[in-house]
Amino acid sequence: MSQWLYLSPHATGAMPWRCFWWRADGPLHQGDLQQAAADLGQQPLILLLPMEMASHHQVSVPARSGRWLRQALHSALEEQLIDELDSLHLAHGPLKDKRHCPVLALNRERLGHCLRQLEALGLQPMRIHIDADCLPLDQSRALAWDGRWLLGGTAPMRLALAPDELAGLRPLLPADLHWQGPQPPALEGLDPQHWQVDERPWDCLSLGSQQAIDLRQGEFLRRPRQAAPWRLALLGLLLAAAAQLLQSSGQRWYLEHQSDQLQAQSLALWQQRFADEGPVTDLATQIRAKQRQEVEESPGSADKLSRLAEQWSASHGALALVQRIDYQAGEGWSLQISAPAFADLQQLREGLIAQGLDASTDSSVRDAQGVSARLQIKE
Repeated sequence: MSQWLYLSPHATGAMPWRCFWWRADGPLHQGDLQQAAADLGQQPLILLLPMEMASHHQVSVPARSGRWLRQALHSALEEQLIDELDSLHLAHGPLKDKRHCPVLALNRERLGHCLRQLEALGLQPMRIHIDADCLPLDQSRALAWDGRWLLGGTAPMRLALAPDELAGLRPLLPADLHWQGPQPPALEGLDPQHWQVDERPWDCLSLGSQQAIDLRQGEFLRRPRQAAPWRLALLGLLLAAAAQLLQSSGQRWYLEHQSDQLQAQSLALWQQRFADEGPVTDLATQIRAKQRQEVEESPGSADKLSRLAEQWSASHGALALVQRIDYQAGEGWSLQISAPAFADLQQLREGLIAQGLDASTDSSVRDAQGVSARLQIKE
């Protein structure tokens, strides 16, 4: 924030305010509110009000006032102020030793009217200060500004005095006041060491405003502007659409990532099992071709069963009765058979072997009807 607007107490004609405004390290401008609004635009600014609008007090409150600080300030100021407290706006500075703080008191209605005038011209001050409270806190100071002398800094008072008031009030002023302005004050015996030429007193106010009491407290606290309902609804829709788009993009990326991984794994497995097939150009097409080839080369279950039946007949299969038959690809046949004698089973096994089959029997059992066994024929 680098621009300031000062409302002078010296009215001109029908205009309620004479204004000064400036930007950091820039020249001083003077005019009315309309001119200031046209020049400053709707940019953040710091508003300075004249000391004539407020009174300054040093207040002590009970220790640990905490959230009841404002009520404690009201109680402490009740006997010091002429005006009714309900008509005043109180703005306090930081607590010192948890008990003492400076307070500025000014008419609530007048401050509100001033801010409404500014708002009507598009001027929105972010902070509000009193000019005499903006003198830097490095020493006791008296600054010539707007035809008056502002007293403040580390001095215990905040005052705005006309030049002709200085001589009469000098005995009450701090002896170590540091005076600065375009011309020295008309005081006899002024120590030159306490005087400094200052052609840009507004820079001194700009510097000190960083530590001054901000009047935007309580009911004048600046609150964020509430967004219109349709803006909130539109923002909600935009956020929902963005979330949906983000979710869709995330899912798409995840699926593509998984697909790439599966493709890489399939390619590695293909090259491992069919290294002699040559380079891979279209993995999906080559897999389908390989599947068709294996189907064409591998006879179906019906063909295998028919061929087994022929080999069974040629191997004295009539001697045995098949109770159960199972087939497992890659393993072969498993038959539960029965025959009158072990010799019949042996003759059948030898006949199958003679047909070129890998046949074996196990789990042979004799009972009253004859013998039974399990016959294994491996592929």
